[in-house]
Amino acid sequence: MTDRKKALLESAVRTIARKGVRGLRVEEVAKDAGVSVALIYHHFGDRSSLLKNALLYIEQRADEYTLPVAATSAREELVATVLGEIQDNQEVRDNSAAWGELRDAAIFDTDLRPTLADLTRQWNNDLADIVRRGQQDGSIPANANPDDTGQRLTALTEGLSSRWLAGLISTAEARSLLEEAVTHELEGAPHPKGEPAAPS
Repeated sequence: MTDRKKALLESAVRTIARKGVRGLRVEEVAKDAGVSVALIYHHFGDRSSLLKNALLYIEQRADEYTLPVAATSAREELVATVLGEIQDNQEVRDNSAAWGELRDAAIFDTDLRPTLADLTRQWNNDLADIVRRGQQDGSIPANANPDDTGQRLTALTEGLSSRWLAGLISTAEARSLLEEAVTHELEGAPHPKGEPAAPS
């Protein structure tokens, strides 16, 4: 990706985070990025394509800042990955806010739905893959359903992120709730004949 294209996408994400999808003006994105409007159309073709590319860029940036550092087990990796979505960092805040705005816009903008669906599916799958690795290394109960766990944890992360961004809960509270949710999700996995989950 060229530096100019990256600057345009960063500007688009910042604008969406602050003004929403409806507040995104191509001219404003160009001005913020210090380039001509023509360059936006050269790289993206139209506003709809710019929005889709902004979604893809959000996912790319999230992949970078949610990478766990020195996890000793898949369970630790799962916790670190989820907690990576809530950090006192402007890039993370912008990413989370823009993701929420684009997700909400997809309620009415059906052109955004396929890209959003693909990225959400990938996010779910990424967490499900970590759960599977945890079942292999013994850090996650064998009876946990990886796909359901991925779906529930991504949905919970989105919901807590919205409250965090709105200032309804602090960063520490949001991260604590997410960490507790992972524990409940994994330890509360259904067991045959209603047997309680074994402590880890």
